[in-house]
Amino acid sequence: MYNLVREYQSRGLSVKAFSKERGNSPSTFGYWIRKKKEKDHPSGFVEVDNGLKSSASEMELIYPNGVKLQMSSPVLTLIARLVKLY
Repeated sequence: MYNLVREYQSRGLSVKAFSKERGNSPSTFGYWIRKKKEKDHPSGFVEVDNGLKSSASEMELIYPNGVKLQMSSPVLTLIARLVKLY
């Protein structure tokens, strides 16, 4: 399906027109377009390793509106809750 998505992107047709031409359902084809986009541009959390080894860990969380939260010895469940606040 990814080959079809690449062809669709190069053709410049609408999803509806391309799907009709290929005999596919537009909603199903739209699903595969989203899947390819997610594959090409993954989002979400990624592991970050700064290479430093220390017993005291600090973390700074900066929201898009500029608010900064600084934590020493952060707890992952707390971080997850803070991220979801925005």
